[in-house]
Amino acid sequence: MPTSYSHGRVGRSATTKPRRESFDVNPASASLHHRSKSSRRAHDEGRPSTSSGYPEPRAEVRTQVAWQQRVFIEDMQRYNMLEIDPTTTARDVIRMLERQKQLEERKGAGGWMLFEVAHDFGMERPIRGFEIVSEVVNSWDKDKSVNFLVAKMTPLAVLLHPSTMPSSSPRHNGYVEWESKKGKWNKRWLELREHGLWLSKKDNGKDETFLCSLANFDAYTVTRLHKSPKPFVFAVKSTDNLTFFENAADYVHVFCCPDKDGQKWLEGILLARSYVINQERNIISTTSMPPSSAGPGKSLSRSGTRKGARPAQPLVNVSAPSSLPAMPAGNVFEPGSLLAKR
Repeated sequence: MPTSYSHGRVGRSATTKPRRESFDVNPASASLHHRSKSSRRAHDEGRPSTSSGYPEPRAEVRTQVAWQQRVFIEDMQRYNMLEIDPTTTARDVIRMLERQKQLEERKGAGGWMLFEVAHDFGMERPIRGFEIVSEVVNSWDKDKSVNFLVAKMTPLAVLLHPSTMPSSSPRHNGYVEWESKKGKWNKRWLELREHGLWLSKKDNGKDETFLCSLANFDAYTVTRLHKSPKPFVFAVKSTDNLTFFENAADYVHVFCCPDKDGQKWLEGILLARSYVINQERNIISTTSMPPSSAGPGKSLSRSGTRKGARPAQPLVNVSAPSSLPAMPAGNVFEPGSLLAKR
C-alpha cells in the first residue's frame, strides 16, 4: 500500500468556505523534518529555470516543512522515497528521479511525466510540470490511503509542455454518453467552451446546463473496469477536496464515447485546463517582455495625453442648422391625437 498523508486544504474551492494552508503530514506514514539551508540549496539545484519553459513556483511559503513522499516508477513494483516540500513541482520530481538514474531513456514514447492515481475513483491524470505536488496531495481524502503518485512515459508529455500552450481556450463539442447515475447512461450533447463544460439533450443548446468550470476540474482517464456502452471512458473530476462539495455527485462526471472521439475529448480538456492555469496563476511565460515593459518592482502608470495639431478637416461633416419653422401659438399636437385640445 502506498504511503498515506493527511494534509490541509489547499486550492480553489467551489464554495465560500475559507481555506488555510497547512501541511500536517501523518507521522505514521511519512517522516517530517525542518529543512536546513544546505539541504534547501541541494534540492533547488535541479529546479528548472524560466528559460526552459518551467518558471520558479511561488516564492512565498508559509511553512518550510518537507516530508518523504513515495513515488512509484511505471508500476507498483518499484518506488523511491523523495523529499517533497510545499514548493516542489512535478517537474522537480522527474528531475530528482533522473539524477537517481531511475528513469530510462526511450525513443518515440513521448516523455516522462508524474501521474496522480486517484485509486479511490479508479482514474488517473498527468500532472503538468509546473503544478505544485503538495496541492495535488492535499486534495486527497486523508481517511483513505489508496491514492499515489507514479512516474511513467506518456505521449501527453509533448501535448502538455509549455511550448505547446494554446493562445486561446480550445473548443470542442459532440455527442457522448453521460453517466447521470451509477450505471445509468444518457446520450447528451457535450460542449467545451469558455473554460467550462456544458451539457444539453440536443445540439441546438436550448436546454443546456453548466456542468463544471475547468478552473478547478481536470480530465482523467478511467482505469477501473467500467460498464459503459462505449469503449473509451473518461471523466472530469475536481482538483479540490471532496469535503468542499455539498453534493458528492458534483465532484466527478463520467463520460464514454468511441475511441476516435475519446482521445480528442481528453486532449481538448487537458489543454483547456492548462490554458486556465496559465491565465489565472500567470506562471508560464511563452514570450519575453520587451525592454520597455515594466519589470519587477515597477508600477504601471497612465500614459500622458498626446500633443499634436488637430485635424484640418472635421471627422464628420455637419451642415449648419437651417431656420426652424415657427411653432403655432395654439395647439401643437396633430388633430385627432389624444393630446390635442378638443
